[in-house]
Amino acid sequence: MTTPLRDERRASAPSEAAPAPAAATPQGRGDLASDVPARSTPAPAVLDDNRSIRRLVFGLAWPVIVENLLQTAVGMVDLLMVSRLGAAAIAGVGIGTQILFVIFMSIGALAVSTTALVARRTGERRPAEASRVLKQSVLLALGAGVLLALCGVPAAEHIVRLLGAESTVVTLGGSYLRITFLFSGFLIASFVLGAGLRGVGDSRKPMMAAMLINVVNISLDYVLIFGHLGFPALGVEGAAWAAAIGRSAGAGVLAFFLLRASSRQRLSLLGREGWHPDLDIIKRLVQIGLPSLIEGLSRSSGFLMFSTIVIGLGTTVFAAQRVVFALMSLSFMPGFAFGIAASALTGQALGAERPDRARRATWFAVRSALLWMGSLAMLFFAGGPWLVRLFTGDPEIVRVGAEALRVLALGQPFFAFSMVLAGALRGAGDTRFPMLVSGLSMWVVRLPLAWWFALGLGWGLPGAFASFALGSAIEAAIIAWRYRRGYWASIKV
Repeated sequence: MTTPLRDERRASAPSEAAPAPAAATPQGRGDLASDVPARSTPAPAVLDDNRSIRRLVFGLAWPVIVENLLQTAVGMVDLLMVSRLGAAAIAGVGIGTQILFVIFMSIGALAVSTTALVARRTGERRPAEASRVLKQSVLLALGAGVLLALCGVPAAEHIVRLLGAESTVVTLGGSYLRITFLFSGFLIASFVLGAGLRGVGDSRKPMMAAMLINVVNISLDYVLIFGHLGFPALGVEGAAWAAAIGRSAGAGVLAFFLLRASSRQRLSLLGREGWHPDLDIIKRLVQIGLPSLIEGLSRSSGFLMFSTIVIGLGTTVFAAQRVVFALMSLSFMPGFAFGIAASALTGQALGAERPDRARRATWFAVRSALLWMGSLAMLFFAGGPWLVRLFTGDPEIVRVGAEALRVLALGQPFFAFSMVLAGALRGAGDTRFPMLVSGLSMWVVRLPLAWWFALGLGWGLPGAFASFALGSAIEAAIIAWRYRRGYWASIKV
């Protein structure tokens, strides 16, 4: 569903609401020939009452929640499947996934800048410029994918070895990484295409692509991990091939949606114009995305450092940490989804010169994220052993993982605040402040306390996760202060 915030600077009755324009497409020219609307299409007005704001926020957020459930399901299904192969296989896939998290969370900064710029151009009612932004983002994504494949494939096992893993885990994790790096261009392209669609208010198509990814991944996991239908049993490598092929299929579906003739009126990859490097757009993408890249690199490398602390507690504890991380990602999904909604709607509202609407949408998104994440936190606190037991029957992993889940649940309300408000700031183009706060929270608060609590005081994995709860409280307080100051409403992108 596409739900852009319309420009309402000129007073009009609901039946006279300004339509979303389509780019002019003269015969023989590309779809980016002009930003002048070719024709008017009737569209319902977006009202300013709370009911309409709620509808816009939920219309964007719920498909993102489903999409992220499905995206997380890829890793969880892989983990569940390979868990039958033993603790080393769990640790190998887990450490491989953690390294990929570092890399792709950093590259995800391109998705942040894509959403911000596409949403702002949508609010300004300039769909051709929004399409031009997306094409430039796709070029950058493909370039990053080629670079990762060239550098990552030969270095996969060395990267795993640097984390101090055992030799068996190095071999398994390296093979998982090598295959994923080979297909990284498709994965990064899917990030960017989904980000562009969310920028115009369409979060359903990325959700549909995620559904396809899961169907392909689950089917191929069964065939390739254990060796069915005449295929050899590839084990951990089979999980990597299944996930890579599934994600490539998802990227293909998103590209198909944006290459259809009907997409000419909105966001589109059609036409030759806009595919040549545009230094002005690339500069803007970098200016907005660079702080998010540094933030992503800082946060994800911090998670990686956290894993090195936990590895020092033994393979069993590290396996428990990977299970907890998989479950933790579930509780983050509402915060991420409502943060995406706040980001897109803030960008559109500022493009239409309506910061008041951006504030109302953002605070409603905060309340919604608090409700969802608080509910999941209670589930984690009460049902920790049962949830961990879904992944493994090892009693020690179940015991340690359940204790860590209970501690982590305490920080969920603070995560909700920081994730949504930081998303709104990024949608406005204020990406530097979230970068600074995230970096300080991770490297000054969480990691030193994780080492002290887990190893110094001997509290183990629950102590390590206690540092995350404390860090999230500090981060939420600072981000809320920044948002309330209102500087974001005057940023030009």
